[in-house]
Amino acid sequence: MARLEPLREPPRALEGLKVVELPCLDTMPFLAASMAAKSFADFGAEVVKVEPPRTGSMERVLGPFRDEMPDPETGGLHLYLNTNKLGVTIDLENRRGRELALDLLAPADIVFNPNRPELNEKLGIDWRTLTARFPKLIVVSITFFGAESPYRNLRGGDLVATHMSGVGYETPWHQVTDPSNQPPLKPGGRQSDYLTGYTAAAAAMCALFSRLTNGAGQHVDVGQWFSMISMIRPNLGFYSHETPDSPSFQRLSTRRKMAAQWVYPCKDGWVSFSAGTDRFWRGAKKAMGNPEWMDSELFDTSLGRAAHIDAIEAGAIDWLSTRTRAEVFEKAQAEHVPCFPVYSPAEAAGTEQYKARKFFIDLEHPAAREVRMPGAPCKFTRTPWRIVRGAPMLGEHNQKILGERIGRSDAALAELAAAGII
Repeated sequence: MARLEPLREPPRALEGLKVVELPCLDTMPFLAASMAAKSFADFGAEVVKVEPPRTGSMERVLGPFRDEMPDPETGGLHLYLNTNKLGVTIDLENRRGRELALDLLAPADIVFNPNRPELNEKLGIDWRTLTARFPKLIVVSITFFGAESPYRNLRGGDLVATHMSGVGYETPWHQVTDPSNQPPLKPGGRQSDYLTGYTAAAAAMCALFSRLTNGAGQHVDVGQWFSMISMIRPNLGFYSHETPDSPSFQRLSTRRKMAAQWVYPCKDGWVSFSAGTDRFWRGAKKAMGNPEWMDSELFDTSLGRAAHIDAIEAGAIDWLSTRTRAEVFEKAQAEHVPCFPVYSPAEAAGTEQYKARKFFIDLEHPAAREVRMPGAPCKFTRTPWRIVRGAPMLGEHNQKILGERIGRSDAALAELAAAGII
């Protein structure tokens, strides 16, 4: 009888790439490099995450924690941002530690460095030094304002990038009716950190493709401020090409609601509901039961509806106030009208849509036990996204990487550990 070979998992998209993630040494958390490196690790690249000894990376202390008991091994951000990574501890502010880090970079394809230029230059890990020493290495600087910006050594962060980019200025979108009492807001969490991380990952992939043609590494300069500006690209066109009295320019300048708002109150919360085009208007009429007020000739054209949006919104809210989010969603979707319920994170995690797509995954972790977290951002059929290991314990792979790979002896590692260098 023929012997059946065990089924092998298909390869992942980025297998064979070697990535190093350096720690952010600023006292203010900056998670962009962790997000960028995760993007590579979860698609198969080998990512070695360098953390400061004893304390570890910033995300370890930010939580949320199971049962609200702080533990650097079980924080939710750490568990999510560091899946599939190998973890080592190195004190980059120590000369011998930097020698270890440079040995780690020698075979690497990409390094993500989230530190400000003045600190990198002081430590000798700035992009000019690294690209000169490792000509094939792709050095990705992830800073607040750009490694070569006039603001290069200023501290920024999520709040600063959000508002300097204009994202905060127009948050909430199409909702502001009283600007003096509805100031600009910042989106929840550290969204600009994660967006900057994805921007850095995408830029690093472009540099990898470039290296396929010329064999050379390069410096990739990613700024948090500029990454956030990329979220509102139309605004750059408005400011540079529209006249100051144009509707688009006026809306950006005043923050005032000048068209249909994006979300509306309903019986048990809020829904996003749009009926701007002729097709959506006809669908909305059916979904709402063909009320008489919608037959008014004032609403026959898109221009007419725009001119009388207050009346339309009053009628829509009157109908929405008697229905739940689920009812509105089902009725609108049945008529192909753009609509979605506004959910809390806990509610979103339990929706049928995410269940059907198997978006959330359950992962066993030696310290945190079972953890549920977001899964694949996109799905590949032949080279799938896959979690093969949970987030590393602090210094878990020092022996494997610093010892076996770099060649430090057990005695040398013990001495480095005793000195607080690893």
